[in-house]
Amino acid sequence: MELAKLAHISQNTISNWLNDSSSPTLKNLEALADSLNITVGELIGDFSHNPKLSKEDKKLLALSIKQKKTLLKFVDFLSEIEDL
Repeated sequence: MELAKLAHISQNTISNWLNDSSSPTLKNLEALADSLNITVGELIGDFSHNPKLSKEDKKLLALSIKQKKTLLKFVDFLSEIEDL
């Protein structure tokens, strides 16, 4: 997974997060956010302090935790297909 490599986090660790076997540490969240060039708040869904986003965009990005996990699983699935 590209994101895992960029953030220097093992694919196994990210897989554990996606399967609810463990949760990311603050250090992991910071590494992920840095690799995506966003804040930890934006990573976890708090876009309220980003002046670049419109109110409508902020609403669209404010997904529930369940929706985020589903989306992350889908992204993981797509990256596995890409590796084939």
